[in-house]
Amino acid sequence: MKPPLAKIWLRGNSAAAALGLAAAIMLVPANLLPVLETDTGGSDRTDTIFSGTVQLWQHGLGAIAAIVFIASIAIPIMKLVGLACLLIGTRNGPAKDPIRLTKIYAALDFIGRWSMLDVFLAAFLTGLVQFGALATVQARSGIVAFASAVILTILATEAFDPKVLWQHQPAAES
Repeated sequence: MKPPLAKIWLRGNSAAAALGLAAAIMLVPANLLPVLETDTGGSDRTDTIFSGTVQLWQHGLGAIAAIVFIASIAIPIMKLVGLACLLIGTRNGPAKDPIRLTKIYAALDFIGRWSMLDVFLAAFLTGLVQFGALATVQARSGIVAFASAVILTILATEAFDPKVLWQHQPAAES
């Protein structure tokens, strides 16, 4: 005997909702706190994700600035919006548009694999650019908050049970 849909939602999707909420909370300090501190020849600079993006843009690196903006600001927000669509779409029983919601779930699952790229880049820069008095790069607390938000969104997507999208679907009428 199958458990009622409400019990399925409470088991799997309440965890996804809690993890998604935690990720949304962690995005606030991730975007407000500095992520990197660079010291190049006596010029010390501390940047948040957004100020780093603006700095790249002002130095004529528009393509890199766009990549950083999309990967570090737009995608995390879109992932949370997508997760919210899944949770809202399944909260009152069978999903009304399971095909669309399944596509959203697949996109979130795929993007989750690439979400840590920004964190790896910051770690790479921190380890690579250590030239004593000439140049140094140090990670700051914002990158920890950002990594936490990314990990929480990955866990939220994993906690969501996509089978709920197709539970108790009415038979198609001919």
